[in-house]
Amino acid sequence: MADDSLARIGEAFFAAEKAEDLYNWTVDGVHVWPVFRSRILKFMTRNEKRAQMKTPDDDAPVGAAVAAPSAPAVPERHYRGRSPESLLWAAARGKAAAPQADEPDFRSLGDRTTVVVPFATRDAAGIDKFSQPVIDHFGDRALVIGVGLWDKGTAFPTIEALQEFFWKKYGLWARIKTRLVVTKDVHRKYDRVRRILEESGASTAPYDRFPRWLYARFLAERIGYRTILKAMPKVSTIYMVNAARMSFIAAAHDCGIRVVEIQSGVFSKYSLQFSWPGSPRVEYIPDEIWTWGEYWTVGIERASQQTVRIMGATDEFESIRSASIPRIPGQTLFLSQPTIAADLLSEALEFAVKCPERSVIFKLHPRNSVDEISAQIEEFGQTPANFSVSHTEQSSLEMISASELAVGVFSTALIEAASLGAKVAIMTLPGWEHLEPLIVGGHAHAFATVDDLIAGIPNIPVAENGEFFYGHTVRWDELLGEPTAERL
Repeated sequence: MADDSLARIGEAFFAAEKAEDLYNWTVDGVHVWPVFRSRILKFMTRNEKRAQMKTPDDDAPVGAAVAAPSAPAVPERHYRGRSPESLLWAAARGKAAAPQADEPDFRSLGDRTTVVVPFATRDAAGIDKFSQPVIDHFGDRALVIGVGLWDKGTAFPTIEALQEFFWKKYGLWARIKTRLVVTKDVHRKYDRVRRILEESGASTAPYDRFPRWLYARFLAERIGYRTILKAMPKVSTIYMVNAARMSFIAAAHDCGIRVVEIQSGVFSKYSLQFSWPGSPRVEYIPDEIWTWGEYWTVGIERASQQTVRIMGATDEFESIRSASIPRIPGQTLFLSQPTIAADLLSEALEFAVKCPERSVIFKLHPRNSVDEISAQIEEFGQTPANFSVSHTEQSSLEMISASELAVGVFSTALIEAASLGAKVAIMTLPGWEHLEPLIVGGHAHAFATVDDLIAGIPNIPVAENGEFFYGHTVRWDELLGEPTAERL
């Protein structure tokens, strides 16, 4: 039986939004629902998965998050300078300091013409393939704000450190204001929303009460980001990968700055940063989404003011597509993801045992823990002779191009596989609904069990129009242009 938890929870969100007019809900001028929406969904889906797991710690609180896989190793950091966040803040306040060795130079902050926020996940060299072309295009005119472990301890000011910096400066004020404006009526309305959401069967914890802490953080962060952006009057556009920082986007819009999200993963009906049934106007979201092809946004109702632009495939994808890599008959590639790695690995091992004539490869996601995967394989017993694990030996695109069959759950790589001419099989583990359009469109088949998959392989289609998923690459200079006008 297919796991339909994401659809059940997503539909509960849509029901609550309609019943309580959440798109228009404001608390002291703040549109709170866009701030909360994706975070609540994230925890509800985690709680659902946690409730279904049979683990030794079943007495843990229902709202406890499922443990994340171990993070991949990042290069050792040798940065010894002053806090980049403090240096950036000083420059924004007109007190830029001369940089010491290895420190970033923010003395010409007012001459920056754009801001770039990369993706947290990187390749083995630490490069984000989605934002790097933008960084290369603008060079020293771009302010790069780092994200996640790869940028921690470097000369880049990071989102995480900046937000803690803003909280120290404005947190007390924000907490006091929150107490004043979050009334009993606000709590009662949120409680009605919570009850509708929990009709899905999933817990909303720790969002089972109006999240005053998140409201307060939004207030503090918005002021901090706005202070920095106002110090850069030539900036007209911010380019973000995974644009989920609503306080940052709110500050940008306060300053008249356009925000563009560069695609890095799947958009679907249940991607709640993008999908807005009824197409209302929504605050604190990107003005534009740049996608790889037509497929990604077909049939999704988006915010009325948001536009979509097709930028085509990444350079990496285009190079693989044009390389005409020979396909190996029988090669089957299981494409892992952090949240479903253990379940998918079990199915890959079962498949390898039952299909000894096929070469079966389990391709790790960059955020998978190699040690955890190795331990699970060892626990399985004797590894099938036709089974192997790939980490960084080859890119997933290279391996997809050489494979007859690609198997996964909701990985972007499955859509890459459809575009590159492989057969695509989707196992109906949690989250598979994100790729339901791929199935409905006749480009892939879904399977509940390994036995079903084996029986159904001969009938899996091969997509006929690869460019529907990944169009031909648009030149970056055409996409980006040259920002010239200063904001008033």
